[in-house]
Amino acid sequence: MPDRAAKAKVVKARLDTKKAAPKTAADKGKIEAGPLEKVLDNKITKRTFLKGTLAAGAVVGVSALAAKSPISPLQAVSSYPGVQIASSIVLPTSTPSVDPFAPQNVSLNVNGTNYSVSIEPRAMLANVLRDNLGLIGTKMGCNRMSCGACTVLIDGLAHEACQYPAYRAVGHTILTVEGGVPAQAPGSKVTPDPVVVALQNAWVDNDGGQCAFCGPGMIMAAAQLLKQNPNPTVDEIKATLSGNLCRCGNYLNIIASVQAAATTLGGT
Repeated sequence: MPDRAAKAKVVKARLDTKKAAPKTAADKGKIEAGPLEKVLDNKITKRTFLKGTLAAGAVVGVSALAAKSPISPLQAVSSYPGVQIASSIVLPTSTPSVDPFAPQNVSLNVNGTNYSVSIEPRAMLANVLRDNLGLIGTKMGCNRMSCGACTVLIDGLAHEACQYPAYRAVGHTILTVEGGVPAQAPGSKVTPDPVVVALQNAWVDNDGGQCAFCGPGMIMAAAQLLKQNPNPTVDEIKATLSGNLCRCGNYLNIIASVQAAATTLGGT
């Protein structure tokens, strides 16, 4: 029993010592307050928080105003009494001389004819062909490179024009399904592309199109094949057209049309 009483006194003494220990930096400077304790000691109220937020918003607003207007930073600050901007902040007083998003005049070689056209940097080739040049044979099916209806040839290779930036086509040769008919540009002496002509005729003779919406893309994809391989097998035709979707399911007649065009061009 005496041992228990002694132990109880020791425990009580330790507890009293902990209770008496300083909790903040203000208490005799024995324990340094942490970041959270310092914030709590400052006793931030809702009023002071809102004042700080409004002041910061005013500084941002003045910065934006000065950036968009020709007035100097000091004039911008004077329009908002009570708002001060640190001397280290440098605000722009003018806008860039060239707008990188503004339309630019470029030259596109389409079906052997050079066209001068004004386009935005974000413009896709399919939109430029249809909206700016009036070549509406290139169709817009999915607008995400999934159906192949917008297929055109760029330097002889098939590309989906719906996701091909028009600026990338500058300096290259573009061939569309209109390349199978005489050029529409005034005074042009460009002759129709013989492969595209053969495919267009074969499409009509072999019922290659039902609704024919997929026809232009199918013809242009097949044109790349026949330009590289004048005597393709059925499997090679299928592989070439695998990226083109026919919603009518007219694939057998499409394959027959490609085979007939190959025969017309000298294949077996």
